[in-house]
Amino acid sequence: MEQKQLALMGRINGPSVAPTSVVAQAKTFREAVRLAWAHRRVHYATFRQLAAETGMTVQHVTDYFHHDDKPTRRSLPAERIAAFESFVGNSIASQWLAAQSQLTVLEEMQAERMAA
Repeated sequence: MEQKQLALMGRINGPSVAPTSVVAQAKTFREAVRLAWAHRRVHYATFRQLAAETGMTVQHVTDYFHHDDKPTRRSLPAERIAAFESFVGNSIASQWLAAQSQLTVLEEMQAERMAA
């Protein structure tokens, strides 16, 4: 897969936010995960390195990125999203999930304040 460049907001302490136009390219969560990988900060990173750094099983990691999307393929588990995004350096997977619920960060913050 060819390495792609994003004009990301530069964050050193965590994954960068991707433009909405990039996130909108993904139609499924699996596509969003593959898109995040395609836009990773370290272009020469491998699945084996991803597995080692995040505590994932290598065989499972290769399943997450398969393009055939068969029902038997595993998807990236929710509890691994934060570690995955820290490794790839972008938050495309989380942004895609937030877009599916049509919830903006501002709405989430306002809801927290109302609950407090």
